[in-house]
Amino acid sequence: MKISDTTDIAAPIQTELALLEKEIEKIFSSPISLVSDISKHLLSARGKRIRPILVLLVSKMGKPEIEKSLKVAAAVELIHTATLLHDDSIDHNYLRRGLPTVNHLWDDKVSVIMGDYLFCSAFELLHKARLFEIASVLSRGSRIVTKGEMLQMDQRGKYEMTEEQYIEMVKQKTAALFASACQAGAIVGGLDETRQERLKSYGENLGIAFQIIDDVLDYVGDTSVMGKPVGNDLRDNRITLPLLVAFQRASSQEVKSIIDLIALGSIDASAWQKIVSFIRKHGGIDYAIGVAHRFALVAKTHLVGFEESPSKQALLLVTDQVVLRRQ
Repeated sequence: MKISDTTDIAAPIQTELALLEKEIEKIFSSPISLVSDISKHLLSARGKRIRPILVLLVSKMGKPEIEKSLKVAAAVELIHTATLLHDDSIDHNYLRRGLPTVNHLWDDKVSVIMGDYLFCSAFELLHKARLFEIASVLSRGSRIVTKGEMLQMDQRGKYEMTEEQYIEMVKQKTAALFASACQAGAIVGGLDETRQERLKSYGENLGIAFQIIDDVLDYVGDTSVMGKPVGNDLRDNRITLPLLVAFQRASSQEVKSIIDLIALGSIDASAWQKIVSFIRKHGGIDYAIGVAHRFALVAKTHLVGFEESPSKQALLLVTDQVVLRRQ
């Protein structure tokens, strides 16, 4: 289920989404053949566009200038794509959105530099449009995302990590860009500071729910549906909520046997099945899904009091689909 394929969600911003794709294509255009080739590949592997969709929907809770909201939405998508290019190189991923990654088709150096290029392009776009306040919001959000990635690296292999530490890591590495996208949308929509903060909080809680479901799917997702391999977190010794909960509920002997499997460094199909069965046995999957639903519910509370509109209804629907998705 692709969020951006849902008619009810896209309906309030149908025109803007079509214009957004043209805006992104224009930004990706380059006389440098390598940049042009990579850009064509990235455009062919377009994702859900959930972050720019949030920008556009939130902006329509007010009275945005369409041209400005499009530039903000495009900048957010460029920043997100840049983080994916960096992540794929760091994690040595070879598949994303059902297609080979840039680092797989070219190499890690090219992928990292292309990520830098897109990141810089995002802020050049905002500054040329004189959207300085929004540039500040997105730069702060990007910095928090980077801190979250460093925190995740620091927590790698730390099996005693608490749920609170996990949530804080997710809040930074994923939810910060969701929050910034919503705040930026509220600013371009001309909403007051109180409503900006409420929509920022909506985005943060939505982002946490999104990442928790992502971590669940890394254990129980279908590669053919998700368009990327499962099991990447564990292979990189990253401990996420489903396994964390199972560790807390299992006996010390069971925990040791699973840690020994992970410590082997190469998790084959048999070891993977044992680990997933262990997590299911101790309710790690169901618990994590429950936590995601709770954050989604909190996200919805931040929309209470806003005037009823197609955009508000679409945001509520986005929230539901984030926790029900299978990719």
